[in-house]
Amino acid sequence: MKAWTNKNWGPEYTVDKTLNDVTADEYDALVLPGGVINPDKLRTNDEAVRFVKDFFDQGKPVAAICHGPQTLINADVVNGRKLTSVKAISQDLINAGANWVDEEVVVDEGLVTSRTPEDLPAFNKKLVEEIKEGIHV
Repeated sequence: MKAWTNKNWGPEYTVDKTLNDVTADEYDALVLPGGVINPDKLRTNDEAVRFVKDFFDQGKPVAAICHGPQTLINADVVNGRKLTSVKAISQDLINAGANWVDEEVVVDEGLVTSRTPEDLPAFNKKLVEEIKEGIHV
């Protein structure tokens, strides 16, 4: 896998496990990356969408920043939820039934969302709080 940093391809990393090797049962929480490329690839991958949906079905914390919530749309888990994201996908989330707001960080029953890297301190703090709380039934 190659990283994407500052509009350039970055270092290459060895992948420990693929989606075919894991289940949501094995993890306490899930963080969906931001940027444009990652969410676009994840939301069209059936295994990734299933993996995300399993976290919601189990009530485990999920966090998504920037364009990350695009994957949540395809997992059909945003309807009726309050969340935020980068402004560019706000209408997509609204069309999927989300209550989109322009705030630094939003928490809705274990779902933590933020807009941009500038929001990372608040995003990280809330994610840790949700992991400490555990399952959200």
